[in-house]
Amino acid sequence: MNRRHSRKLVKAGALLTTIALAMTACAGKDQPAPQGNGDAGAGANQGPLQLTMMLPTYNPEQMPADSSVLKTLEEKTNTKLTVSWVPSSTYTDKLSATVASGELPKTFVALEPKASFIVNAARTGMFWEVGPYLKSYPNLSKMSDIVLKNVSIDGKVYGVYRERDLARFGLMIRQDWLTNLGLQAPKTIDELYTVLKAFATGDPDKNGKADTIGLAVGMQGSNIAGFKDILVYMGGANEWELQDGKLVPVHMTEAYLDTMKFYKKLYDEKIINQDFALVQDGRAVMNKAQAGLWIDNMLDGKNIEDNIKKIVPDAKINLLNRIAGPKGDRTRAGAGYLGMYMIPKTSVKTEAELKQILEYFDKVSEKDIQNLMKYGIEGKQYTLENGTYKPNQDPKAKSEILDGNQFMILQNEVVNYGTELEKLSTKLFQDNATFAIANPAAPFISNTEIEKGKELSKIIADATVKFIMGSVNEADWKQTVDKWLQSGGSKIIEEFNAEYAKLAK
Repeated sequence: MNRRHSRKLVKAGALLTTIALAMTACAGKDQPAPQGNGDAGAGANQGPLQLTMMLPTYNPEQMPADSSVLKTLEEKTNTKLTVSWVPSSTYTDKLSATVASGELPKTFVALEPKASFIVNAARTGMFWEVGPYLKSYPNLSKMSDIVLKNVSIDGKVYGVYRERDLARFGLMIRQDWLTNLGLQAPKTIDELYTVLKAFATGDPDKNGKADTIGLAVGMQGSNIAGFKDILVYMGGANEWELQDGKLVPVHMTEAYLDTMKFYKKLYDEKIINQDFALVQDGRAVMNKAQAGLWIDNMLDGKNIEDNIKKIVPDAKINLLNRIAGPKGDRTRAGAGYLGMYMIPKTSVKTEAELKQILEYFDKVSEKDIQNLMKYGIEGKQYTLENGTYKPNQDPKAKSEILDGNQFMILQNEVVNYGTELEKLSTKLFQDNATFAIANPAAPFISNTEIEKGKELSKIIADATVKFIMGSVNEADWKQTVDKWLQSGGSKIIEEFNAEYAKLAK
């Protein structure tokens, strides 16, 4: 996503401007930014860049070293790549051990850039700070200010993030159910409740049975699917809220309590599945054609529709991204990245080589290479028939593009060959970016949160589920918040606000 979209994020502007000024000041003190594109291309004529890298793989097989796609990438970037693939399930553990050993490739992907071992290594000077260099590269200079702050450590950017749409969240709704009931798509919280109630009680599938629910709900880790989205629709914050110059966790706000009450109403009226606390993937409820709405990443829409069609051939999913609440249209911004490439000083000794690697990342972000790593080579991995994308099903051709997206940096120039639903999701992602609510605490690090964050989050998550199910009341909830504060939450608030105050200066 480009800076023009980034600047439109609602409510976060003042905070982000303050951080940006502070980050610029920090960069100016620690390392002068290179000037001009001539500097950026330093070393470009010194022959192919020898680049070793460590990447996660999400497939049982690996991209072969002689892959035609990989060879084309090397030719287009004047690079010789040596890739060490590690299964995604063990990747972070492997990376932690590798960082501890100091025997690192010239670049690697950190899937969790705020993991304690990454933060500690950055603070000891193990990685190059790349933030001051990015503006000298035509593609890397387009990186989102918001996302750069999200990946920053102590106000400094130590890597090149792998772009993902900043705000992917929205509603996947059974359009055929709306049609059957003579209803319009909801545009407000009140209309949303009315539609969900009708889905649960109005026989939207026309089978004469009371066998439908309004909203499919499941657990995503310890989080309730859709809860954070409805919280933002209802005027709440995205994880943390800035109140009178202080950062406050969202579960300590009135909007969070209101959202729990909204979910409790849905639960009490059997508008959501009663077993939601035991369901690990709420999409399964949608896939069985039992529910009318799912709230999450709108990319889910196509797969959900495909699954429902196996049961109801005429089923149709529509995507919605604007639900107005007391503060108007709002949606929550995500992190905007999936991991980032970092460059260790132990492996890359000189600034000249650093610039070569950044030039490689810049070239990878050109339109033709973005699409190469997404789809492969036309005529080998796919063909276009009247503009329709047809992937080659030959196993060898498919293997040559396996995990190609792991090489990608920016994805803003990827051509969408998808279905109408997939194209709609891309359009709505772009619209979301114009009014998404950022997490104002995302740029900051709390050591207590790193150490105790998961167990503290569980205190809040468990009580949220119990409140919705009726076993925790408002008095109990206040006690839960006090327990969170006493167990380390107060320290997290203190540390985040100390970071905010430091950069706000």
